[in-house]
Amino acid sequence: MTIDEMLILAETATTEDERLDFKSEFAPDLKKAFWVEIVKDIVAFANTVGGAIVFGVNDDGSISNTDCSELISFDPAKITDQVALYTGTQFSKFMITTVARNGVNVPVIVVEPTRIPMVFKKPGTYETEPGKQKTSFSLGTVYFRHGAKSEPATQDDLRASFDRELARIREEWLSNMRTIVEAPPGSTVTLVAPLEPMSNLRLSSDPTATAITVRSLYETHPYTQSEVIKQVKQRTPTLVKFNSHDVQSIKAKENVDHITRPDMVHKPHAQSSPQYSEAFVEMICIAIDQDSDYLVICRQFHKSLRYPTA
Repeated sequence: MTIDEMLILAETATTEDERLDFKSEFAPDLKKAFWVEIVKDIVAFANTVGGAIVFGVNDDGSISNTDCSELISFDPAKITDQVALYTGTQFSKFMITTVARNGVNVPVIVVEPTRIPMVFKKPGTYETEPGKQKTSFSLGTVYFRHGAKSEPATQDDLRASFDRELARIREEWLSNMRTIVEAPPGSTVTLVAPLEPMSNLRLSSDPTATAITVRSLYETHPYTQSEVIKQVKQRTPTLVKFNSHDVQSIKAKENVDHITRPDMVHKPHAQSSPQYSEAFVEMICIAIDQDSDYLVICRQFHKSLRYPTA
């Protein structure tokens, strides 16, 4: 599923399933009990096919009337830290945004699938009442979504996960093969394994021409989405709210993606999360400084794309 499809599901679904979970409250102050259950669901969604966790909604799909707006401005790095605490994995392939359910805006965490299943390296145990504990997940277990529940993996879950990764690798290989097959007649294909990476080139037949250094894409596009959010907040301290939904809205409004603006967005392959450049961060900061309504305009534009008027 695409992120937009997950958001539509989060807005319209009335029951939980393998791609959707409802939480009646966002209560990070409950500390361990809250975080253990959230981490379990995030990991299970990531290990399966991704999904959405909608807050402020009861199990039956009705609005819980509990204020969960704190999540909108919540630092995504704290969620990554909690996942890492129990899995040892710095998982950041998720976004925090809002959806409208029955006219009420509620926050949602959209989780993207991971290539390799995450394993719990620490048990998720917390106290339910004095002298009594609950273990949500155990050391060494792998969790997947089974219908509306996050449960330990079965052999079928692991097989399906391996099949998905194999399909991704196969598609990557076929894409490379298509490039070769579709090459113009007379083209020469050479497989090279250099001892040292190429770092300089000249776009000229003149051997005295100035050499151009080819920088690593991780140097030119150093920011993940969460790091873009952090950078924008640091550079524009007057911002009240700026989150992953704003990043997606700006990309939609400015028509910025890895195809239209590779100088700002880079995706190593189809299954990877985008990496962003300094130019992308600067564009956002300048636009916000020049127009106080810039983010409002971008949000409205993004909404109009998702919900076009008849």
